Amino acid sequence: MNPLIEQLKVQFKSGSMTIKLLMVNVGVFILIATINSLERLQLVRPYEGMSIDFWSHYLFALPVGTGIAFQPWTLFTSLFGHFGIWHLFGNLIFLYFAGQTYERFFGSQRLLQLYFLGGLAGNLAEILAHQLFPALGIGNILVSGASGSIMAIFMALAFSQPQLQVQLFGIFPLRIYMLALFFFLKDLSAIGNADQIAHFAHIGGALFGIWSIQQFWHIRLSRPWLGIKLRHEQSHLKVKKGGRPLTDDQFREKKMERQAQLDKILDKISKKGYDALTKAEKDFLFQQSKDV
Repeated sequence: MNPLIEQLKVQFKSGSMTIKLLMVNVGVFILIATINSLERLQLVRPYEGMSIDFWSHYLFALPVGTGIAFQPWTLFTSLFGHFGIWHLFGNLIFLYFAGQTYERFFGSQRLLQLYFLGGLAGNLAEILAHQLFPALGIGNILVSGASGSIMAIFMALAFSQPQLQVQLFGIFPLRIYMLALFFFLKDLSAIGNADQIAHFAHIGGALFGIWSIQQFWHIRLSRPWLGIKLRHEQSHLKVKKGGRPLTDDQFREKKMERQAQLDKILDKISKKGYDALTKAEKDFLFQQSKDV
C-alpha cells in the first residue's frame, strides 16, 4: 500500500479529533472538486435547466430559503462543505489551533459535539435571520463551511480559558478573549453587507459556544492541570504515615504513586473528557488541584 495512504489511515484511526475533523473537511473538499470537474466535463449532468456545480451544491450547501425543506441533510453536510481553496485553508488553520487547544482541555468527545451542535446553531441562526430580515434576501442563497462550528469552539475556549495567551502574527502576545471579542464584533458590524459571508451563522455559532461553556463552568479545567505537580512539603518530616515521619525513600515512593494516578486521570480526560471520570477520580483531582 502507498506509504501516504497508510499514514493517512493511521492518522485518522489514532490521531486527535481535531486531526480527524481536518481530514474529513479536506476529503469533502476533494469530493466536491471531483463532482464539479465531472459536471464541467459533462460526464455527470445536472437536471435540465440547472447550473453547473448543481450536485455539489445540492449535497453540501445549505439553502436558507424554503429549499431547506427539500435538503434537510445540508444542515450538517454544509458544515464540511467548502467550495474554494482559500475558504478551506482559512477555516482549517483556525480549526487546527482552536480545536487542538479546546480538545486538550475538554476532550475529543466534547469537541466533536460542539463542532456539530455549534455549526447547527449557526446554520439555524442564518436561516432564521433571512426569514426575519427580508433585506438579507431569501432567494437562491446558499451557506457552506465550518465557520459556525469553529466560532463555537473558539468562543467556548475563550470564555472558559480567558487567561490563555496567543501570539498575534507570531509577535504580539494577546489574551484569547480579546481576539474572540474582536472576531465577534467584526461579524456584528458587518451584518447586512453584501460580502457573501454568513455573519449570522458565525454569530449563532459563537453564542452557542458561550452558552455551552455554562453547562460545565464548574469544571474549571485550565492548562496548568495538564502539568500538575504535587506541591513539595517544606520538609519530609511533615508527611506522616501511621503517626511516624516518612523516610526520604517512602516520601518519594508515595509522591510517585500520586503522580502516576494523576497522569492516568489526566490522560483519561484528554481522551474521553471530564465527565468520563468516576466520583473517586474527580475527588482525587480536586484534592490535588488545591495542592498546586
